[in-house]
Amino acid sequence: MKSDKKERIDPKLAMQLKETREKKGLTQAEVAKLSKVTETFYAMTERGEANPSLAKLNRVLKALGLKISVKKA
Repeated sequence: MKSDKKERIDPKLAMQLKETREKKGLTQAEVAKLSKVTETFYAMTERGEANPSLAKLNRVLKALGLKISVKKA
């Protein structure tokens, strides 16, 4: 059975993206351009309304000088 709930980025991660962008003095348009995503998509990601692929998320993180890390259990 298919769920109607749409997957979205973790709200904590979305907030971290926004905080990092603001600390670096970048606009959403600048991060989007550096990440090779649309400004609309980046804005939705930052608001927690999108679910970026790992490849897109990695490009966004790289543009912001961040890295993906995995916690060991």
